[in-house]
Amino acid sequence: MNKYQEYLLQGMRSKEFYFSLCCPLEEESSGKSFYGNFDKATDTFTITQSSNINLLKYVLLIYQREPPFDKVFVEKNGESEEIATTDYKFGNRTFPCCFRIVVDFNDRADKIRFHFKGDLADDYILKLQYVEADKEAYYAEQAKIARENLIKTAAIKHSTGNDLVNIYFQPCCDEYERTEISLYHDGQMLAKYKVEDGAYFKSIGGLAYGTYEYILKQFGKDDRVLLESDRIKFSISAPNYGGKGVVYWN
Repeated sequence: MNKYQEYLLQGMRSKEFYFSLCCPLEEESSGKSFYGNFDKATDTFTITQSSNINLLKYVLLIYQREPPFDKVFVEKNGESEEIATTDYKFGNRTFPCCFRIVVDFNDRADKIRFHFKGDLADDYILKLQYVEADKEAYYAEQAKIARENLIKTAAIKHSTGNDLVNIYFQPCCDEYERTEISLYHDGQMLAKYKVEDGAYFKSIGGLAYGTYEYILKQFGKDDRVLLESDRIKFSISAPNYGGKGVVYWN
């Protein structure tokens, strides 16, 4: 940016560079988050993708009552497209003469060119850069959410008696075929139980007083693991409450 361009642009105010909005197309109506950053030293505007890697198109909005430029061009692969001004509706308000630019992470524009009114300065070239979201982090988060939903649907819980534990559950999804429960004590596996078809609980007896853990697995077709719980702890203790066993709900 030379001194003449900087002088002409200095009266404009916005969040970063001269954009009042930089967000995914799907979030345009709220405009709560800003996904851009301007580097004056390199005349570069960087668009940072949302953590949701499926959001690929981003809106850059320039709104000024009397901007110093009258034309805006988006350049891509050596070709230039002029952006027409538009009356922009945001909530219950309408802003006249806005430049609304849509860029796409899958079809990236290289730069934006601003032509000043009356040719008072050379066209200002703003280079565009794109920072993609962390795909591995996104998939890990989606897997975490999916597992949490399966755990919630499975509704795993248990109750204990003098020498037994009853473990209750529900199918975690429509692909459910069968359930398997592994029982542990002092870090060692004691037994592995297959739950009978059509049953949604397992009673395990003959347990001495102490602390135990179990892992519940649900399988789909071809023995594909649909859900594996964390280790769930329970205790068998001496009778109380009039001889009734202590009840634990996980």
